[in-house]
Amino acid sequence: KTVIFSAAPAAGGALIEPEILRRPEMIHGLRNLVQNAVDFAHSRVWIDASWTETNLTLRIIDDGDGFSSQVLGRIGDPFLRSRRDEAGPKRRPGYEGMGLGLFIAKTLLERTGAELSFANSSDPFLATGGRPERSGAIVEVVWPLDRISAESGGPLGENQPLG
Repeated sequence: KTVIFSAAPAAGGALIEPEILRRPEMIHGLRNLVQNAVDFAHSRVWIDASWTETNLTLRIIDDGDGFSSQVLGRIGDPFLRSRRDEAGPKRRPGYEGMGLGLFIAKTLLERTGAELSFANSSDPFLATGGRPERSGAIVEVVWPLDRISAESGGPLGENQPLG
């Protein structure tokens, strides 16, 4: 599957991207969200970053079937079944479908000051040919920059030992 990255300032954002602290909970939380998008995508995942003077926003979008309407409002709760229960075993061999990955990601990222929202890009009832390219799930993560910014030119965080 293809992952496409883009980064650009939003209206009112500085031209140079912000420097943010290297925090394990951000790395692990974002990794879980991206892995979930890759697992449920048909072929593509987009990761869009934008910033203003006060916020950093990441949007992770896939071209899969999106979140089912039954679980959309409960995403991030522990022990929630997968987006499409019938697709889980076929699309993600060995996946338990219990929602723990999203719960952990949401918890870790909220501890860094992030607010998360979950939505679908398009109407899940549209025929496959009538759906836009970015037709699956959208996860949006927004941080206040004052919670995650590193001092310009300063250290971004400690590297963890590999052993």
